[in-house]
Parts: sequence; structure tokens; C-alpha cells
Amino acid sequence: MRQSLTLSWRFLTSKLHQPLPLNRRESQQLLARLNDSFNRNLDSQFPQDLGHTDHSPDQHIRSLLKSPLFSDQQPQQFPSPIRAVEASQNAPIIRDLIFAVEQPVEHFKQQVAAGKANIGIANLALDNQMRKILASPSLDPEESMKISEIGSLVANWLWSSGQYERMDFIQDRTFTARLMPFLVAERQYKPVWDWLQRSCTGLPYSPTSEARLSVYKDIGAMLRSLLHSEVAYGQGLESAVQMFMTSYNSTRLSSHTSVLITRRIHASAGAYLLWQFASRGASANLGDHAVKDLERSINHWASGQMIAPYQALFDLSHPRVPNASRALKWISMVEASDGQLAKGNRQTNVRIGLKTVEVLLTQGSTKEAARVMKVLQTVFAPEVGSDGESPGSHQSEEESTLRSLNILLAT
Repeated sequence: MRQSLTLSWRFLTSKLHQPLPLNRRESQQLLARLNDSFNRNLDSQFPQDLGHTDHSPDQHIRSLLKSPLFSDQQPQQFPSPIRAVEASQNAPIIRDLIFAVEQPVEHFKQQVAAGKANIGIANLALDNQMRKILASPSLDPEESMKISEIGSLVANWLWSSGQYERMDFIQDRTFTARLMPFLVAERQYKPVWDWLQRSCTGLPYSPTSEARLSVYKDIGAMLRSLLHSEVAYGQGLESAVQMFMTSYNSTRLSSHTSVLITRRIHASAGAYLLWQFASRGASANLGDHAVKDLERSINHWASGQMIAPYQALFDLSHPRVPNASRALKWISMVEASDGQLAKGNRQTNVRIGLKTVEVLLTQGSTKEAARVMKVLQTVFAPEVGSDGESPGSHQSEEESTLRSLNILLAT
């Protein structure tokens, strides 16, 4: 058994490993056969020129070494996106746009020096600079705007280019809204006061056309942008109130403007300040003089039936003594008119109503608060998201109060 296994093993190994030749002649024959086999494999894998008959292994090796894979040539350089842009026909325009976004101040200076600046380019520079500042969380916006000096740069260009004489730029409300924050951060108020004074000079005494009304709104929009910037980047709400009163008094005393024009110019800015005052409440931190100025000004910038609700809002928002009396009177008038008194200003009246509920709940007047909620839910159902159902019809007084509080929190 052992012998048969040995024979079997030898048989198998002999099939796998042929025995080497025993003499020199057989060895040379085997080497020649191996060399021919090697050449045939090389010819099949790497065909040579048919004009050559010498297919030695050395020639194949030299052919392989001449391959570009083994050469010292530099790898092919593919153009980067920037180089592709530079090589395009629109390269100068694209480079200019990139420069305008990355370096808006320097770009605007170059445009001014080349005599190519206009309101559109100034608008773009202001917008790009603000975006650049706000995109960096490590920078203080007010300080960054001040350092950029782009507000003064644009204001000086308006004067040197003749824009100051024509005053056409105030019609571009986007431009004035973008310019004001930089001027306020730099504390450059004089140009703005000059623009306001010049824009009011020679205005028609009575507004008789849409074009004239648009002029008043443009001036008012610039004033509102100034006050908004003063609150956000300047010296705060009290300073903005003082600016408003200065503008109002100078416009009112001017021989070029009427009471009606003065009212139209200051209506938007006055409403903005009042809502800022209302949203801050006790934290408004206004001095007594500023609070009184703001209260007195309502009669001059508010018009018609909006005087009463704005006065009510002021009382509700008083930082020291909030009072809901005038608000309750106004809400009763709105209820009696079935909402007609609030026509055209429904959102404003809803906000006043919710503020009234807030003050009443703070003072413990839950019955009055529930009554106001009933008016809001019946007269202003679409605005408060109500189906018009009275809060007291199927609910207790306490449930009505909770519902009022939920609506207040939601707003």
C-alpha cells in the first residue's frame, strides 16, 4: 500500500514537473524552444514593424523602455477654471465682476477714476461691501462699515459727478437704503440733511398727481432709511427720535412745503419709530423729553382715522405707565362699524388689539381681554386665523384667557 502511494505521487509530480535534460544538447534545444516561445509572446503582445525581421528580446525591451510612460516628459497640464476664464473672450468682463465682488471699495474707486461710475455701480459696490461684512462673523458690522469709508466715498462722488445738483438718486430707494447704514456708521450726517433740504425745495404746494405723490414717498423713504440705520448702527432709538423731530420741524417751518406735504413725507418714518417704540416697551430706554416728542408728533404725521389707533398704541407701549383706555375706546368703535374703520389697515389694527390684550392680561383685566379677543375673532377672523366663533360661546372665561395668551405667543 505504501509503495503504491509512492508511485502515484511520483506519477503526479512527473506530470507537473518534467525532468531536466540529462545532456548538453537537450539543454540547448530546450533553451531554444523557450526563447522562441518568449519571442512569440512578445510579438503577440507588442507587435513590431513588419519591415523588421529581427525580433530579439532586446529589441522588445528597448521598445518598451521608449514608451511615453517611461519618458521624462512633464505630465499634460489641464487649464484651471481661472485660466479658462482668462482665455475666454469675456475675460475682462468676468475679471471685473470678480474684482467688484471681492474688493468692492477699490473697484468703485477705479470706476470713479475712469469716469465710468454711475448709480448702478455705486449700488453694486454698497451691496457687495455689506454682504462681505455680514459674511464675516468675526467682524463687528458697525466698525467694519466705518473703516470701509465707502459711505463717504459714494457721497463725495454724488457731489463731484453732479448727481447732487439733479437729486435724481433719491428716486432709487434701494440705493438710498444701502447708502444710509454706511453714512450713519461713519457719522456722516451732513450730506443726508443737505439732500433732505434740497429735495424739499420747490415741491408743489398741493399734490395733484401720482408723480408728485411718488416724490414725497421717495423723500420719506430716504428719511426712514436714515432713522432705521440710526437705530441699528448709530446711537439708538432716542437719537432717531431727535432726528425725526429735527426733520419735521425744519420741513414744517420751510416756506416751500405745506402741512399736507410735511405729513406725507414723515408718515412712514413716524410709523416706523412708533412701532420700534411699541416693540421695545420698557426696554426702549427713552428719556421723558423723547417720549413726549414722539407722542406729540403723532398728530402731525398720522392722518385721518389712523391718528386714534396710533395714539392708542403709544399709550399701550408707554415705558412707565401703560394705559389701555384709548385702545379699548378705539376697539369699541371698530366693532360698532363692523370693521369699516379698520379698512385698509387691518393688520395694524390686529396688532393693536393683541397689544391691548397683552396689557389687560398683565393688569389682571381678564374680562376686558376676553372681550377684545371676541372682537378680533369676529371682525378680523382671516387675520387671526379664527372661524369667527366667539371665545366665550362655548368656553369659560379662564379658557378664553388661555386662548388669548396662545395667540399672543404665536405672534
